[in-house]
Amino acid sequence: MFNEETCERCGTCLSRCPFLQLPLEKAKEEISRMIETRTSEEILRNCAGCSYCNTICPTRSEPAGLRKEIRLKKNREEGVGSLLLITEEVPLNLMSIGFELEIEKKRENLKKYMNPPKSKEMFYIGCSLSYIYTDLVKTKLLEDLPLLGGMKYCCGGYVNSLFGQEEAKIKGKKLLKEFNKLGVEKIISFCPGCDRITRGLYPEIIEDYNIESQSIIEYLVEKYHRGELEFTNKIDKRITFHDPCPWRSLDRKIYESPRELLEIMGAEVVEMSHNREKSLCCGAPVSFRNRALAEKIANMRVSEAEEVGAEALAFICTGCVFALSKSAVEKNIEAYYITELAQKAIGEKPPHRIVEVTNQAMELMARKIVENTSLLKDKYIIKNGVVQKL
Repeated sequence: MFNEETCERCGTCLSRCPFLQLPLEKAKEEISRMIETRTSEEILRNCAGCSYCNTICPTRSEPAGLRKEIRLKKNREEGVGSLLLITEEVPLNLMSIGFELEIEKKRENLKKYMNPPKSKEMFYIGCSLSYIYTDLVKTKLLEDLPLLGGMKYCCGGYVNSLFGQEEAKIKGKKLLKEFNKLGVEKIISFCPGCDRITRGLYPEIIEDYNIESQSIIEYLVEKYHRGELEFTNKIDKRITFHDPCPWRSLDRKIYESPRELLEIMGAEVVEMSHNREKSLCCGAPVSFRNRALAEKIANMRVSEAEEVGAEALAFICTGCVFALSKSAVEKNIEAYYITELAQKAIGEKPPHRIVEVTNQAMELMARKIVENTSLLKDKYIIKNGVVQKL
């Protein structure tokens, strides 16, 4: 939450933002305007909401919280398009569109993800792995536990980012009720956005939320150290890991597990100039508002991988995969969701269709927008847990 009392209106957050890069005097004027009016066209159009500003604020005033207040105010007043709402209550969104790619293959699996057997522990595969990057769950690495997924079990990250904590609290309580029905006590997640919500936000705002959360990377590292997982095929590559923005709000130790996993598998790990809590955003959050800026951000990030001679770029966030894989391949850098590398290390041959699926999804999305102009015109809000069309 933004601390107006400690903020000195120095403009550092806006001038040293890698993407906004406002001249210092303009940055001072803009931050003052933001505080006094809780509005800013500059922020609404160009801010990725990645919270990098929090890491450079000299007074630790959490300027990302101010940006969120401005975005929430606009969303509550004007609503948002259906594409961003990961719920079956709207006609089309990013997941339902992605589901239409190879829909027959996905339909049967989705039924399983949405109706798993009761279990204390489950793989919480999230929305993207349920609807778009479905290849990623087809591996022996995930044979030990049931898979839980689908929009019904969405963590609610979109609710928090678009409409705030009070609405997120309602969503979280509904999710907790579903977890309790299934007997879930621990989830192993595949999405940093889910990490931020289920292990960062919900334990703080929901009194009886008691679900343990662990990333798939941490799970694989622990399993290796227990002697239950053997990597027989060395990953002999120079690899850099792209730290996702949502992890900034979590304990810093989360950054070490992907590096440890890569080294365990035999990779040479190299670091981009911006890493861990000061990682650069992939650009995905601004892709619908400012496509040119999103592409610039993606090129900046992949250029950092190129500068350190990385042969491959590893991800844990499918949004980052979506935003960066094309730029990476154009620079002859392979793009891997990190579990694909783990598959290779145990002797599997993952389909590795990340770039192919990303391109197909983007083409289908563009076609859907042309065919359904209301996607850009119709606006929705979430109020008291209910999706309402304006």
